[in-house]
Amino acid sequence: MKRMNRMTHKILPALVLLLSPLLVPAALEAAPPSRGAQAEPLPAAVFDKLILSNAKIEVGDGTVIEGGSILIEDGKIVRVEATTITNVAKSVTLDLQGKLITPGLIAADTTIGVVEIGAEDSTHDDARHDPNPIKAGYDPAPAVNADSTLISIQAIEGVTTAAVAPQGGLISGEVAWIDLLPGDHANIVAASGVSVAANFGRAYAGSRAASLAQLRQAFEDAKWYRDNQRNYERNQSRELVAHPLDLRALWPVLDRKIPLVVRADRASDLLALIELGESLSISITILGASEGWKVASELAAAKVIVVIQPTENLPGSFDTLGARLDNAKLLDDAGVTVAIAHFDSHNARNVTQEAGIAVANGLSHAAGLRAITLNVAKAYGMDSEYGTIAPGKVASLVVWDGPDPFELSTWAERVWVRGHELDMTSRQTQLRDRYMDLEAFAP
Repeated sequence: MKRMNRMTHKILPALVLLLSPLLVPAALEAAPPSRGAQAEPLPAAVFDKLILSNAKIEVGDGTVIEGGSILIEDGKIVRVEATTITNVAKSVTLDLQGKLITPGLIAADTTIGVVEIGAEDSTHDDARHDPNPIKAGYDPAPAVNADSTLISIQAIEGVTTAAVAPQGGLISGEVAWIDLLPGDHANIVAASGVSVAANFGRAYAGSRAASLAQLRQAFEDAKWYRDNQRNYERNQSRELVAHPLDLRALWPVLDRKIPLVVRADRASDLLALIELGESLSISITILGASEGWKVASELAAAKVIVVIQPTENLPGSFDTLGARLDNAKLLDDAGVTVAIAHFDSHNARNVTQEAGIAVANGLSHAAGLRAITLNVAKAYGMDSEYGTIAPGKVASLVVWDGPDPFELSTWAERVWVRGHELDMTSRQTQLRDRYMDLEAFAP
C-alpha cells in the first residue's frame, strides 16, 4: 500500500464511533495507544533551566552519547555532555533512566496550519488563486492557525517542526518554518521565507519545455528588475513575466540565501533542474525524486538535496515509472544528501515509518534518523538552528519509550518544542478516551 495506517493492528473497536463527517480527516487515523498514567509536564514557572540527564542521546548526525545530559535554557540547547550536568543554578533535573532522546522530527513540504479539512475550501489558506503561474511573493505564514487540530496530532508523535509550503502554479510562493506549539499564535512561526516553492514537469502550459522556459524567464526578469527598477516604474521596459512583488521574492534565491524547492520526479526533469541551478547559480532542493536513483551521481555532483517518500514506490503517473523502495539507499550510497518525508500533511507523523521502510531496504539506521531531522533542515537552509542536539540549536526534543523510533511499537513519551514540554494530548486522544468505555453508550 502507498499510504499506511500506523495503528492497523492496534485500532480500538471504539474507532467505529469516530467515523463521523464532522471530524477532520486527521481524526480518522488511529490515536496513540492509551498507556495508563503518563508523565506530567514539568511546571515551567518553577525553574529557569532544565537538565535532561541519564539519556541515550542520538544527536542526529550519527553520533550517539550513552548516559549523556542536555541543558536547556530559553528554548535553546546550552550544553550537551557525556556525563551528568550538575551545579547549575535555578535548574531542575529530569532523570530519563537511559531512555532514547532524539532531535525533534521535521516534516517537509506540508500544509500544516493552513489546511484543516481537505474537502472544505473555507479551511484552505495554502494557495493564492490568480491566473499568473508566478506567485513567488505569496507568504502563507500570516495564515498559519496555531489552533489547528493537526498540530498536536503530529507533535505528540515527535514531529516538532514543519515546513509549510504553498501550493499551485509554477512558482507557488514562500515557505514558512513553524514550531509545532499548539495554541501559541505568537510564536508558532519561527521564520518566514526560508525558501521558495515551485513545481516542475507539466506545471506550466502543459509542457515541460514551457515550464523550464518560464522558470528561467522568471529569474532573468527578477535579475533585470532589480537592476532597472526606475526604468520599470517609468514604464520604460517591456512587460515582465510576473508582478514586481513576486519578482522581489526571488532575489534571496538569486543571492543563494535561500533554496528553490521544486517538486519533480522524472529523471529527465531532475537533470533539467540541475542544469537550471547551475546556469542561474542558485541552490535547488528537489521534492519527490522518485527516479532520483537513475541520476544519483549527477545529483551528488551538483550537491542537490532530495526529499523523498520511500513508500511512493508504485507509479502514480508516467513521471514515476521508475519508483522503487530502495531509492533512499541508492541515493545515499551515491553521496546525495537524502531527506525523508510523508507527503500527507494530516499524517506527517508517519515519517518514522517512512524512515523505517528506507532502513529495511538498505539505508543505515543513522542515515534514516538524519533523513528526518538534520537533512530536512539542510533542505530548507535551517540546519544552523535545527536538526541536531547541539549547543545553540533550538531545544525541540523527543524522548521515546523504546530503543528504535522506527519500530511501530515505539512511541514518543515526552516532547519538548522550543524548550516547552507538550501536554501529550490531541483531538484524537480525547476522542479515544471519550469512547473507550462502550458501555457508557449502551442503549
